[in-house]
Amino acid sequence: MRVKFLLPLFLLFYSCDHGLKPPEQYEEPGFGGTVYFKGTWPDSVYDLRVVAFRNYPPQNIISEVIEGKAKFSQSLPVKVDSVKYEVSADTGKWEYVVVALQYGSNIFSDWKAIGVYDTTPNDTIPTPIYIPFGKFLRGINITCDFNNPPPQPFKLSEIIGLLITKQNESSK
Repeated sequence: MRVKFLLPLFLLFYSCDHGLKPPEQYEEPGFGGTVYFKGTWPDSVYDLRVVAFRNYPPQNIISEVIEGKAKFSQSLPVKVDSVKYEVSADTGKWEYVVVALQYGSNIFSDWKAIGVYDTTPNDTIPTPIYIPFGKFLRGINITCDFNNPPPQPFKLSEIIGLLITKQNESSK
């Protein structure tokens, strides 16, 4: 008789979980964090943005930009020690996240990478990020060292200029 009572009681408690709980909240996918700056700022800064690309090394950056596959932040403030940023980006893998600085007036050629998201600083390979469906990744922090910039990707300047021009045209 005791077993008849204890067995159902055990099964009842064993089968209980957290019960009904609200589903996880959907967020617009993307990522954000803080950009930290080290060293002396250059005299000439026309624009500063965080940019994300699907591929590294970029194989066809121009088509990524034209097709809207590359994503970027709003302009960031300059001559600060750090700044928070956000990038709206689609779900999936982003292999190359970079802080790009426009140093001259030519939007198509005067860009350089000043920081790359990399959690393994002992190599020069950027760390990719993966954005799950309905999630916004936080803590994607990037350090920019003006005295020790990262390797410059092929044709980054032309790509960033094209991105900004495309954004300006779509917002009109």
